[in-house]
Amino acid sequence: MSVNTIYNIIKFFIGTILLLPMFLMDPLHFEWGIICCGILCGIMYAVSKMVILLGYEKTSVAFMTLCHSSGMLLPCVLGHFLWNEKLTLLSVVGIILVIISIMLLKGNSNLNEKRNIKGILIGIVVLVTSGGVMIVQKIMGIFYPQTGVDAYNFYSFACAFLLLTIFSKKGFLHCKHSIKYVMCGLGSAVSLCVISLVMTYLASNIPSVIMFPLFNGIGIISVTLLSSVLFNENITVKKGCGLIIGLIGLLMINI
Repeated sequence: MSVNTIYNIIKFFIGTILLLPMFLMDPLHFEWGIICCGILCGIMYAVSKMVILLGYEKTSVAFMTLCHSSGMLLPCVLGHFLWNEKLTLLSVVGIILVIISIMLLKGNSNLNEKRNIKGILIGIVVLVTSGGVMIVQKIMGIFYPQTGVDAYNFYSFACAFLLLTIFSKKGFLHCKHSIKYVMCGLGSAVSLCVISLVMTYLASNIPSVIMFPLFNGIGIISVTLLSSVLFNENITVKKGCGLIIGLIGLLMINI
């Protein structure tokens, strides 16, 4: 089992435990619409995490990063046609700049380094599942704006954990350095729980074209800056360009 798989299994398991009390207190925790949305989101979480590992083997890290971050285009475009959200040319350019920024900040190799049919197909799956999670969050925000959010997130985390565990070859107990994985998974689980809850609650009031690029862009930019301060990571010319392009893109989206 790969390190990434172990890490994600622990992350979704801890997230499920953290969300359990909120799930039990949610008055709509057995609402069928919420159950279906949560399971659908969990499936896309798990598929994205499993498939992206294959993508790293078939193509470059930068290409997978590009596909994953480009998923935000799907809810933004659908929001314009299905939910009457305004999508201007300026916003589209801003979203594209944010995607380029994320690619520069997270990518470790050239886009043209390795690409083949399998890699491209995997990239499409990553793009669709990444965007699909955001679309389901938007649907939840529209149809269950006040309640059901806690139950939805519990189902999505629990489903992702079960699927990743079922399709993994070895259990966590067979792996070395378990404590390190647990600590990293705990921090990531808390962060993902908060982000997922906040985004689902806000989805009913904030247009997709603002919310999803804003969360994705600010998150990656913040990680880059904090890594530079806390871990003494150098901000290369490529990362510096990524920061500048990302900030410009976010400003264009919010004008």
